[in-house]
Amino acid sequence: MRTFKTNLLGLALAGLILGACSQTATYETADLMNEQASAKAGFNLSPFGMSGENTAVYTDEACVTECFKADDPSTWFYLNGRSNFNPQIYTDYKVYQSATEITYEFQIGASNSSNPTITSYSLNGTLTNVNATSFSVSFPLDANWKACDLVSRTFTINRGGQGGGATSVVIPIEYKLIPICLVVPDTCPEYFDWTRDVNDANTIIFEYTPHRSKIGAEIQITTPQITAFQAMDGKTYTQFGNMTNGNGGLRWNGDLVCGQKITFTIKFTPISCNNDNNLPANLASTFLVRDMGGNKLTGEPIEGACVIGS
Repeated sequence: MRTFKTNLLGLALAGLILGACSQTATYETADLMNEQASAKAGFNLSPFGMSGENTAVYTDEACVTECFKADDPSTWFYLNGRSNFNPQIYTDYKVYQSATEITYEFQIGASNSSNPTITSYSLNGTLTNVNATSFSVSFPLDANWKACDLVSRTFTINRGGQGGGATSVVIPIEYKLIPICLVVPDTCPEYFDWTRDVNDANTIIFEYTPHRSKIGAEIQITTPQITAFQAMDGKTYTQFGNMTNGNGGLRWNGDLVCGQKITFTIKFTPISCNNDNNLPANLASTFLVRDMGGNKLTGEPIEGACVIGS
């Protein structure tokens, strides 16, 4: 399962993860001077053909459903296309992105013996000489780019060589940026703690950060001496056993993400303090995370505030 970049990290496990398209941003007219400087710096003739033979094929939906690894070009997505000067002479192009830039590759070809070359290309009114059969040019991405941002440029490719027909072709290209895959670590620092709600001593807030991710995790809270509970966090808890005599409690099932804190807020109604020696009731004695190291609530149970005569 793939997970997606949320600028720094966001994310998350399996299903958390889902890329969403942001409002599109068009770069065609952005800072012409910087673009031309980048274009010249990134200019590269490619006598051995166009790169990216082992990469994934770009689609408009890829920015929502897919992601790529920034350090692994074999996972990058290529937009492929062809424009014809005439029925025999054509220009193939490929577009792909890395984490920091977008690259355009062009290569001219022919099904006859005309031996065409690309003499030059025009972008935003600026003409750049090529005089080769192929070239590539790269442009930096905006530092704050997001998944599904639209990058739009229109190239005019000019050709030389034999053969009739058009000597230039206009190629408009749009590319929706694809997010970087989120790398989820195998292990993370584990953390557990609990506090009381400032307005109600019988409302307990459990905080847990798992040391690894787990889909369909189970957390069990033993509640030795309560008569009722209320979920204050919108989560669903399943009651089991007898919660008033130490043989029951609450169970939660859901996904845990390595290093991501999850909070459980539960309002407990303790049994009456009119028990032996008028001691307060125990609200929770264990916080058990199955298959994740067991009980996190070590030491004394969590005592409740007395509810006289309840």
